[in-house]
Amino acid sequence: MADQSTPRRENRRGPRVLNLPWWFWLAFFDVQFWFVTIPAAIVLATAGWYGADWLAGLRWVMFGAAALLALPFPAAGVVIVIGQIKAAAYCRTLDHDETVAGLPVPAGSRICFGDEAHSRVVSIDLPHATDIRGMRLVGKLRRYDKWRDTHLVWSGTLAEDQRVDGLPCRGGAAGPDKDHFVFDGDCGVQRCTLAAAHELLRLKFPAGTTILERGNDNKPWRLMLPPDAGVDIPALATAAPPGVTLSVANDGRLEGIESGHGQTIIVRGVLLNSKNFRLQGEQVVSELAEPFLVAGEMRPAGTGVWIDLPTGNVSVSG
Repeated sequence: MADQSTPRRENRRGPRVLNLPWWFWLAFFDVQFWFVTIPAAIVLATAGWYGADWLAGLRWVMFGAAALLALPFPAAGVVIVIGQIKAAAYCRTLDHDETVAGLPVPAGSRICFGDEAHSRVVSIDLPHATDIRGMRLVGKLRRYDKWRDTHLVWSGTLAEDQRVDGLPCRGGAAGPDKDHFVFDGDCGVQRCTLAAAHELLRLKFPAGTTILERGNDNKPWRLMLPPDAGVDIPALATAAPPGVTLSVANDGRLEGIESGHGQTIIVRGVLLNSKNFRLQGEQVVSELAEPFLVAGEMRPAGTGVWIDLPTGNVSVSG
């Protein structure tokens, strides 16, 4: 059998992307840092043309360096033009009002597809603020055939604060990431930021709360509180701290709290870390945020504990 102890040469050469020729990387960094390379090319060309006589042959070196710095830009322009020509085959602009993928959109809208046959809509660029199924939308609408556990949805931007699906949704981009206002095929809100305080799931959420994910009978709602306001949780006889994300069942039961910052929540006089906080029936399962006396012994922060809500008894979790 062949000796496998020595790696083959091609296996030692590293990732293929790192083995590209030097001129590729020169062109890449040249275009990437155009704000440096373009002025440098201009300075070199000017110095070579108007330089003193003693430069002699150095002038040609300057001309050559300037040309080398400038050369990638025409090539990049050709690539961009070719890309735009290819992209044009995937898009079309409406010359009259039309219903596209079930949405009524106005003339002037730019429709982009996932294939040249125009069988699958990817996005719709609205030419101006447009009323669509009771929502006033602006900018780009993006279609997702599957978004999390929801099937077909659209993401976009509300032109202004407005009530949609019974929720006071804030205009503009919503949420902590690139997802904007999200609605499904029936125009049910899947994601938005509340423009005003609103009672939902038997809890009174403050303005600025973001509905990250709409729940149903099989999965909880996920709602992220704003960084400057908490919400009262009657079942815990306490308030959830600002900035945490609540998981709330469709019937209003709190199932858990998530927090990347580990804010402190006080339950039955015990300071708990909201980074790891969940409810199991009438028991809270979490970790101590500060040292606390449990079962006659002082336990350090980070100790996993159970709190029985009816009695207030605290015990170390297994």
